[in-house]
Amino acid sequence: MKTKGFTLIEMVLTLVVGAILVMGIAGFVEFGTKGYADSVERQRLQTQAKFVLEKMTREIRHAVPNIFIQQDNCLSFYSIRESGFYAVSGANLNFIVGDEGIDANKLKPLTLVINPTELIGSSDSLADLDNVFSLSSVEEFTSPAVSGATFSLVGAAHDLIGNSVAHRLYITDGQPITYCLKNQRVERNDQPLTDGGDGDFSVIGTLKYQPATVQNSGIVHIDLSFSQGGETSHYQQQVQVLNVP
Repeated sequence: MKTKGFTLIEMVLTLVVGAILVMGIAGFVEFGTKGYADSVERQRLQTQAKFVLEKMTREIRHAVPNIFIQQDNCLSFYSIRESGFYAVSGANLNFIVGDEGIDANKLKPLTLVINPTELIGSSDSLADLDNVFSLSSVEEFTSPAVSGATFSLVGAAHDLIGNSVAHRLYITDGQPITYCLKNQRVERNDQPLTDGGDGDFSVIGTLKYQPATVQNSGIVHIDLSFSQGGETSHYQQQVQVLNVP
């Protein structure tokens, strides 16, 4: 009677071949998993970088022109809440803004700026500049005698030094927006926009403001490197301040 089965050598060979196949499959799975994890981390890194750059770009483009403070790796400016045109009528400043639905009560907590000049020192504030007017006493103008004027600052024209060529004005809430590179992360008004440098995520670079000239508006130069898990994405961008005095 013949007994059927595997010999010891056949079993050993089967185990060896099976182990080799399993190791190959495991290595393939590990490689695929690592590739996926790297892709996720890379996407996360680039998502954070794009978010930071987009937010900075939008706010810088619509900042009050020329009023930028550069200190170390921090950049401060003022956002525009409203803009419009003004006219001098005797001792008064009469002006209109783009939002037709706004009233005097909404303007009173704000600040009006005409022909702004650059802030140089880090200790300077908006109130230290010429042609900066509080709107706490603004009056809504209803008389048709002054064509197109909607609001008036009584007596403010006496304090007006120089003029905007296009009679432009800007209205801001007077609260500066400050972007800083600190602790290997980007901060906006002391609040982090990116992860900190405690782990392997870090941001390094520079923020520089180039003042406006006769030929060009002000430009902010952004040079940032975002790093995580051995991956580094480097971004260089020039953002033009669209508004002019």
